[in-house]
Amino acid sequence: MNRRKFIQLGVVGTGAIVSGVEPLYGDPAPAAAKPPMTVAMPISLAPLAQQDLDTLFADMRERAGVNALFPFIYTHEPHRAGVSADNFHGGNYAHPHMQYYKGTPLTFSDMRAPEFGEMDLLERVIPAAQKQGIRTFCFLLEDNNLPAAVPDWQSLYEVDHHGRPATGHPGGPCFNNPMYQSFTLGLVEDYARSYDIGGIMWGSERQSGFLNTISLSQEGGPDPARTTCFCDYCCKKGRDRGIDPERARAGFDAAERFIRASRQGQAPHDGHFTAFWRLLLQYPELLAWENLWVTSRHEFQAALYQHIKSINPALQIGWHVWQNVSFSPFQRAEENLTDLAACSDFIRPAVYNNVAGGRFVSFVKGAHAGIFGDSAPADVSKVLLDQLGYDEAPYDRLAATGFSAGYVECETRRSVASVSGHPVQIWPGVDIDVPAEKGESHCTPQSVALAVKAAFAGGAQGIILSRNYTEMKPENLSGAGRALRELGVI
Repeated sequence: MNRRKFIQLGVVGTGAIVSGVEPLYGDPAPAAAKPPMTVAMPISLAPLAQQDLDTLFADMRERAGVNALFPFIYTHEPHRAGVSADNFHGGNYAHPHMQYYKGTPLTFSDMRAPEFGEMDLLERVIPAAQKQGIRTFCFLLEDNNLPAAVPDWQSLYEVDHHGRPATGHPGGPCFNNPMYQSFTLGLVEDYARSYDIGGIMWGSERQSGFLNTISLSQEGGPDPARTTCFCDYCCKKGRDRGIDPERARAGFDAAERFIRASRQGQAPHDGHFTAFWRLLLQYPELLAWENLWVTSRHEFQAALYQHIKSINPALQIGWHVWQNVSFSPFQRAEENLTDLAACSDFIRPAVYNNVAGGRFVSFVKGAHAGIFGDSAPADVSKVLLDQLGYDEAPYDRLAATGFSAGYVECETRRSVASVSGHPVQIWPGVDIDVPAEKGESHCTPQSVALAVKAAFAGGAQGIILSRNYTEMKPENLSGAGRALRELGVI
């Protein structure tokens, strides 16, 4: 699918809302009341199963004016479910309706989460939330780690360039695998048809194989031997696009050797960046395979959008954007929000300023161990901050100070500009007690208020208080609420 076709696919989904409506003449209708801005709250599932919902939702409303709930409704990650990892299964915390999953090897027991018995959490949550004026959105944050309790999941996962199945980050399910496509399309159809939801947000916290191989990740240094994906479906798609998979494998083998030598302190005789550029000249298939992975994900997102809109055009469809995009000019180039504008109702860039300092330091360390090895880490930090357009603390203080509220405004403004001309809203995910490492900056009511105000100064049309209600200190959530009231948002 080329870029023009990708954009057309999104436009078809959007056009379904207005097609066939004849113009009306006569006196203009009175202007409709402007709907309230979205103030959203992601939440783990245990409180929704175990607590009194009236009390829970009233607290969100009173502290911060929350009017949209984003439960992690399908997850195989214990912390998103809010339960212990011991004997954990996870899956769908609503009831799977199996008629929507015919193209997958997964069974009802594979998908159905047993942690809360027979309870269907969407059936429990939606009417209780509606009483408080809160809409419910399904938050589908893709699992990276292979679900240990569900062996059939393995057949949906990527394969690295050594031919080994991926079992966790930086790999994950393969966007070109027809069984994974069928599962995800079935999942969103199940939610769209079976429940009175307000919309769906999908997210994937991973990036393309080449950027992982050359250590450009907020998680420091991923294993360069785990580059994905070289499954049969991706290899066929590559050949169909004129890319030789074996030449691509050879390029990734060379990139792996380069990074391993660099991590061991072996500097190339011409320097790290020259060696990196020489890799691209010797193996242009590296960038071709990179483009294959990136465009496959965007095609996957466009297909999800079109499918959901064909079922219920009124549902709002959006994307969670991994914070790594904030730190990497390379992934920023690939994850161009303009390319998503035609198949989005909203986009949620993660702008967790408090933990961004530590995450950026980790990114710099990985970059310094690879293609930026010619410079000291502090110099790498300054170059990257200049490239990204941020004015932040020096490298040796970044983890302790975090990023400023100015970063929130900058990233929000950039995101808004990226979708200019499209009816797409930017709802930044603002940091409220996202877990920080020892010695790193921690949120206060004042820092949260500054970040919230910065998001709206950058042009936000809504906000997602992040990353999880169960992590938030009440006083810090109240700090967000005070800022929203002062801004007139609530």
